Amino acid sequence: MKILSAAQMYTWEQITMKSQNLAPAELMERAAEALFQAIQQYVGERQASFVILCGFGNNGGDGLAVGRMLYNAGHTVKIYLLAHTSYSAENQINQQRLHEIDIPILSITTESQLEFPEKSILIDALFGYGLSRQLDDNWKELIDQINTASNPVLSVDIPSGLFADNPTPLEAPIIQANMTYTFACPKLSLLFPKYAPFSGSFNVLDIGLDKDIQYSIPTTYHYTQKEEIQLFVKPLEKFTHKGTYGHSCIIGGSYGSIGAIILASKGSLKSGCGMITTYLPACGYAIVQSAFPEAQVQTDTAETHISMIPDQITKYQAIGIGMGMGTHPDTENALLQLFERLKLMSAPPALLLDADAINILAKNPDWHALIPSHSILTPHPKELERLIGSWVDDFEKIKKVREWSSHYKQIVVVKGANSAIILPDGNVHFNSTGNPGMATGGSGDVLSGIITALLAQHHAPTNAALLGVYLHGLAGDIAATSIHEKSITATDIINHLSAAWQHISSGYHSKRDLLR
Repeated sequence: MKILSAAQMYTWEQITMKSQNLAPAELMERAAEALFQAIQQYVGERQASFVILCGFGNNGGDGLAVGRMLYNAGHTVKIYLLAHTSYSAENQINQQRLHEIDIPILSITTESQLEFPEKSILIDALFGYGLSRQLDDNWKELIDQINTASNPVLSVDIPSGLFADNPTPLEAPIIQANMTYTFACPKLSLLFPKYAPFSGSFNVLDIGLDKDIQYSIPTTYHYTQKEEIQLFVKPLEKFTHKGTYGHSCIIGGSYGSIGAIILASKGSLKSGCGMITTYLPACGYAIVQSAFPEAQVQTDTAETHISMIPDQITKYQAIGIGMGMGTHPDTENALLQLFERLKLMSAPPALLLDADAINILAKNPDWHALIPSHSILTPHPKELERLIGSWVDDFEKIKKVREWSSHYKQIVVVKGANSAIILPDGNVHFNSTGNPGMATGGSGDVLSGIITALLAQHHAPTNAALLGVYLHGLAGDIAATSIHEKSITATDIINHLSAAWQHISSGYHSKRDLLR
């Protein structure tokens, strides 16, 4: 799914209305109906109480329309409307519709003192994606009343005060929503960690905008969903053997961090590669042989750390390196040796760099040019900062990673909520799976193993990164259906990879089927 800017969203809506011979008020009614259905699902079967705060534009019009629908469904509704000298035409239409059925509309200003019944749900429909100026301090008192209330807050399209596709100062007045119902496609700000306290969880609501028009609008931002991921799934063939599905090599571990290499190796084998070789310091030999008997094990000559690289790296289809590896000087030299050997090969194994491999690389920026193009790096935030330097906000972070990725022709997975896969061509793909319970030790090691396995199975690096991140997050989501998020471990993610594969393989579509 494409992620569009505010200006592009407006274009999409306008062209859709023209192509579907649709009046603006009819599109608003359609959006309000989708919002009404989502809110009904949120409250379940009970009759609820709502306080709806509406602005003077079309976001406020959405709020007025959904207020009418909630009232007609038997819910208790209290509607506030910002006093203004000029309301949008569609806003006025919905004001009139409320007057016709005797639903009162209470006028408010930024200085109003509001009353929120204890069990009511607040709906924020003050400002939408078209907000062009930061809300000034005059809004602070009104916004604070909403944010400090104990009531749950549902925002319409985007939390009021938050820009859709530009940085918003955190000190600005911004609604803190528990849930955001956004129309047609995600807004970029909803995907950034910095703004998570304002957007809460978000759901994308389909309001019937023309998909062909969306496809024709150019953008470098994308939101990865199941239908796209299914295009990458390779079905198993009957007459095959373990060699058919690739041989991956996982290199890493150090004294006290052998678990990382076991998690990565298990994640790799569970993701479909035919064979795994785990290369680690001698101190980890007995541990891996007993904990993971499916792996072939090779040990370094050093007892506690990696000091060299395996001789026969050409027999592997993919190499994942760095998990729990440490930054010993010998290890640093071994990584350089790997880069230099790969540089001399006409068809080197696909490469993934994680954890301490990235930390070592960050210390030696002159090595960047040695990495084979379209290798995959999977840094956590601190590792990324060491690699590219610090950033002011999430927009600058993405910009700096894009520049680095483009310059060195590498794929970077910016791990976190809605992990971003950044490609050398400038495209950014945000992931749609995963949950906070996956922020646990070893989760990243599992991800690295998954992607390495996909590379070993001859998935193109871009597809391996997109599929691996999605599959990893989906396994965590499936785990969370039976395990509380606070209790999810990296091993739980591995144990639910099979169910994740089952999910994306069910109703499998070929590319031809999806394009019909």
